[in-house]
Amino acid sequence: MKQWAIGAGAGLALIVAAAGGAWGAAAPATVETNGLAIGLTTAPSPPAREEATTFEITVRDAAGKPVSGARVSLDLKMAGMAMEENRPRVHDRGAGRYAAAGTFSMGGEWLAAVEVLLPDGRRAQAEFPLRVR
Repeated sequence: MKQWAIGAGAGLALIVAAAGGAWGAAAPATVETNGLAIGLTTAPSPPAREEATTFEITVRDAAGKPVSGARVSLDLKMAGMAMEENRPRVHDRGAGRYAAAGTFSMGGEWLAAVEVLLPDGRRAQAEFPLRVR
């Protein structure tokens, strides 16, 4: 019985360490999904609570060409908390670049969920973990 408890505790510690490593790292530059490469950058990086943050989203096709004319949305969610909706408006800047501006109400771990709707009806989604200071 004690061996099982020690093994379970070690397994839990490994899971927590792995999850903490993902949050501690910078957001991935690009996520490839459904034939698209979706990128996200923030300024400042990392974002700060109650400070204006600019989001730049890039969308490229499988050949690496910029995708313009898509409808792109951004949803900022605090991990593990029921927060008020935080969906900054995204503007098409051309050449596969989309921009938004918003703020985070508090520091901690957040997810930036990006959804892309292409003119032909195809959809792609990507999530980027962010640590807000």
